[in-house]
Amino acid sequence: MGLDFKGMPAPFKAFFNGIAQVVFIENTISGMIFLASFLLAGFETFKWQIGTFEAWSYFVFVIIGVNLANLTAFLMGCDRDAIKSGLFGFCPNLISMGAITFTISGGHVISWTTAWIWLLAGCILVVPLQLFINRFANHHGLPGFTFPWITMCWFLVLISYQTDLLTVPRASHLNAWDNATTANIQGMGLEPSVYASHQGWYAGASTADWTWQDWMLFATNGFEEIWVADGWIASLICIAGYMWYNVQFGVKACMAMAFTIACGMVFSADMGMMHYALYGYPCLLTVGALDTFGKTKINSGRYWFLFFLACLFTCMLNYQTDAMCAIFGVPGCTIAFVLGGWLILIVDRCMCEFAEKRAAAKAIKE
Repeated sequence: MGLDFKGMPAPFKAFFNGIAQVVFIENTISGMIFLASFLLAGFETFKWQIGTFEAWSYFVFVIIGVNLANLTAFLMGCDRDAIKSGLFGFCPNLISMGAITFTISGGHVISWTTAWIWLLAGCILVVPLQLFINRFANHHGLPGFTFPWITMCWFLVLISYQTDLLTVPRASHLNAWDNATTANIQGMGLEPSVYASHQGWYAGASTADWTWQDWMLFATNGFEEIWVADGWIASLICIAGYMWYNVQFGVKACMAMAFTIACGMVFSADMGMMHYALYGYPCLLTVGALDTFGKTKINSGRYWFLFFLACLFTCMLNYQTDAMCAIFGVPGCTIAFVLGGWLILIVDRCMCEFAEKRAAAKAIKE
């Protein structure tokens, strides 16, 4: 494991660990690296307009949101070690980033009122929601993963359909759309200009039109997309955060990303979705969950079988869950990871039990 600051005050440790725990890392230095990537993601998203608040918004919102959630958990009397380990910070981290991403339209945040309500209300309410969801998940021996973040995201997005106070663009690029042609996009009541990316790249364009930046985004963006943001430079910083924590852990994440790209090419998946790694980031999380919670011995034959199974199942889940969620007007978020992670951990548990039974039966015979 990478070097870490041991004597850091608890509030700071809780903050940086909360950022890193999104990818199952408990390391404050990795958390600092990931925080730096959010700053770069903001610069990339808003075309390096460093003099605007928008460019700094990811960075500022994460600082406010994660600390607000940790304070809420502290006031509710939650376990102090869990708070310091960042276990009450990772879902608010995602909510803070989503507060910006889900209010972007036409390259700008269209409603700061929505963004601030999403940030403040979401980061406070997700703490009791996390306690509620984790109690049910732990009853079955499973972690809650990012399901509290998903539930809170859906909660806020659906409210926007019935109120004018919250305004969430219906064409969020985290939704799954049939965007092969302009007609398909307009047929859903969306404007092509809204779907266009902040780089001016259009989802329906041929890969022949991609710039080298587009190809870099295609290859690496899954790492930053985990935190609901885009940017190939920011993604490279994220990879550095993985590597600082554990090189082997980082290499496995890169392997998972490569698998999702290969799988998408084989299945002829939507290139617009693949361009932003929207088929990639859930797989990175599922592999991280296997390493963190799996009982199978790391690097055993059984582990690598489960690694392949986790990647394949999560990829195929992602092809359908985003489309199913879009029917209800909500983004897929990390639901493919949550379902894939739960499945792979249960399969891991069953395989370990089978192995133990065989070993016990063999011992009796001998």
